[in-house]
Amino acid sequence: MSDRTMNRPPLVTTNRPLQPLQIMLRFVLLLGFTLLVVHPLAAAEPKASTSFKLDVMPVFMKYGCNSGDCHGAARGKDGFMLSLFGYDPEGDYYRLLEEHPGRRVNLVAPSESLLLQKATGNVTHTGGKLFTEQDEAYRLLFQWLAEGAKPDPEDTPTIQGIRVQPSVIEFAAPGQDTAVKVMASYSNGSQRDVTRWCRFLSSNEAVVGIDEAGNVSGNRAGGAHVFARFSRFTEGSEVVVLPRGESNWTQPPVNNYIDSLVFAKLQKLRIEPSPLASDEHFLRRVTIDLTGTLPTPDEYTEFITSTDPNKRSAKIDELIAREDFAELWAAKWGEWLRIKGDTNPGSGTSMKAAWAFFYWLRDQFIKDRPLDELVADLITGTGSNIRNPPSNFYTMVPQAGSIDPGALGKDVAQITLGIRTGCAECHNHPFDRWTMDDYYGWTSFFTGIQRKRGREAREMLISVDVTARPAKHLIDGTEMPHRFLGGEAPDVTDRDPRKVLATWMTAKENRLFRRNLANRIWHHFFGRGIVEPIDDIRISNPPANEPLLEELGRRLAEEHGYGLRELARDICHSRTYQLSAQTNASNQDDEEFFSHARLRRPRADVLFDCLSQALEYQHRMRRTSKTKAVDLFDGGQRDDYNAYFYSTFGQAPRQSVCACETSDDAKLSQALHLINGDTIERALSRESVLIPALMKTFPNQPRPVIEQLYIRALTRKPSESEWEALLSEWPDTMDVKQQLTFYNNVMWSLLNSSEFLFNH
Repeated sequence: MSDRTMNRPPLVTTNRPLQPLQIMLRFVLLLGFTLLVVHPLAAAEPKASTSFKLDVMPVFMKYGCNSGDCHGAARGKDGFMLSLFGYDPEGDYYRLLEEHPGRRVNLVAPSESLLLQKATGNVTHTGGKLFTEQDEAYRLLFQWLAEGAKPDPEDTPTIQGIRVQPSVIEFAAPGQDTAVKVMASYSNGSQRDVTRWCRFLSSNEAVVGIDEAGNVSGNRAGGAHVFARFSRFTEGSEVVVLPRGESNWTQPPVNNYIDSLVFAKLQKLRIEPSPLASDEHFLRRVTIDLTGTLPTPDEYTEFITSTDPNKRSAKIDELIAREDFAELWAAKWGEWLRIKGDTNPGSGTSMKAAWAFFYWLRDQFIKDRPLDELVADLITGTGSNIRNPPSNFYTMVPQAGSIDPGALGKDVAQITLGIRTGCAECHNHPFDRWTMDDYYGWTSFFTGIQRKRGREAREMLISVDVTARPAKHLIDGTEMPHRFLGGEAPDVTDRDPRKVLATWMTAKENRLFRRNLANRIWHHFFGRGIVEPIDDIRISNPPANEPLLEELGRRLAEEHGYGLRELARDICHSRTYQLSAQTNASNQDDEEFFSHARLRRPRADVLFDCLSQALEYQHRMRRTSKTKAVDLFDGGQRDDYNAYFYSTFGQAPRQSVCACETSDDAKLSQALHLINGDTIERALSRESVLIPALMKTFPNQPRPVIEQLYIRALTRKPSESEWEALLSEWPDTMDVKQQLTFYNNVMWSLLNSSEFLFNH
């Protein structure tokens, strides 16, 4: 982008003739600069060819001058503007020297330049004092000014990348420290040590800290990354902080490749994994995760009493084959694609089209359609959104009245690749590799997409204009050729660019695509992605276990043909998935390396269905004949009877494609609703037939009734202490009405317990 500028007149360039004042000043400098400058640095012989891009711009980055809360803000600060994170050096040069000649720099007396006076605190500066006259930053800026603040020649080397050394740091115990070194590589083959000009950050300050000079400190046992940012590049080093004492690692049994990779990481960190979960916990966990339902009492009895050593594997295969599995994943994708409809077609996608889209999606999962084919159908969707449901991808994702190619491109990248490109719309991404060129090259794939009303009011037609011009770069309006993210620029002449994009995207060798899908699938079963958040994959947010994510993605694409069920089977068969949630001394602080199961609250629709199932009560659902919340095509947004439950328990409002819209956080409002709301109260006191039926089957027999309630709600029988407490509340003199109240209270307590509300 050497010729791109921001907020400067289009005919003004850095090579334009100098103004008379500038000519005079530079002429004076040539006559005898050392006679005019009294600053002590002027006495030294100037270093030749100080570069604006290579020397001055790094100073602006290091001290935050071009950050978003300083002069890099959209409108600058205090009358001076720099491009955010330095993406437009030509524009920055213009604004510094030519926007107001003589105001910000003084070429006659460099030390009197506002550029230096403000940075050293000699003149009032909103940003405060940044450095002293003895600092290297001051010396560099002064040197550049003393040389005449010349623009860089066209053959100035450009930075090609940076490397952080060492790439792996291992501390033998907390409290140790070391320093990193950052080397930059340039287009002329040279390298420079740029450590002092980098900005540093840690992925986990509690584990590893890093100061502004690149000194790394181990704070507590664990693993993390430290990152260096220089120019438009961010690179990092892995840091391992070992616990004090000797390792007591005992290799646990390995079920498959997942365990090998997870346990290798844990061994490196000296984290001992938890033991296997009990049969009861495993059965409940895997049934909810694979089907969105609870085990029935019959399933519980059959599984717990079985002596088959392979019963867990058999149960996994049985659950994956159910239609419930497909329904659950259709509900998840429905959220990611923000499927919803409106009774007023003029304000959004019609209910009929939304319904068609969701049930087409559901049918793909029932048929076990490979995920690459499913995504390709979405990307290339064309025609009627009622007769060809995949075309609703272009009515659901871009919900505005017209399609904004930039917004659509951002959403597509986030859904299919797990990448957030939004930062690169206005500036190079500060913490990833994506540039503005990448952003607008990607946007070009979507400039030709059009939609219009069909013959009926509820119908929309999607088409593509293959002659549409590419997206224009924000800085200078240059048309940017179509370019894959992180890839090449394909020839799309007279072709639908979306088909070219879909072919590239879904290729087995596309690591971005396959790793994103693998990470999303993993997140479903663990409540946390290997990269978290799952749709924010970037250099500065590395995987907790890189070899694991790479292998999951490879297996998904190359061995399983993008089959969802196959990868789900791999995950559930692993010992890692089957570990207990009970922690030990070494893994109690682990939140990211999968050494134990996490307590996870099920999705709002799944939790609602589990409540209904535990009570054998069919909640009333408005405007639908469906009996399960996961089957509601819009996530229950039009189910007025139960909408408050869905929203309270974190159902996505479907306003964006961000995975963050779905929340599994525990909140006070949830507890209050379960205690005082009508979701449980209505089922227990009005219409549920479960407890009366059990009382009829087991008259005046509290043990079998209570046992059934426990099995239905918690997938286990009461403990001895629970039996003692419960039976102490059962006087023999209770009549039928009192018994019903007693059982209702027991069930109410179970459904309000954390053991019911969380998968463990």
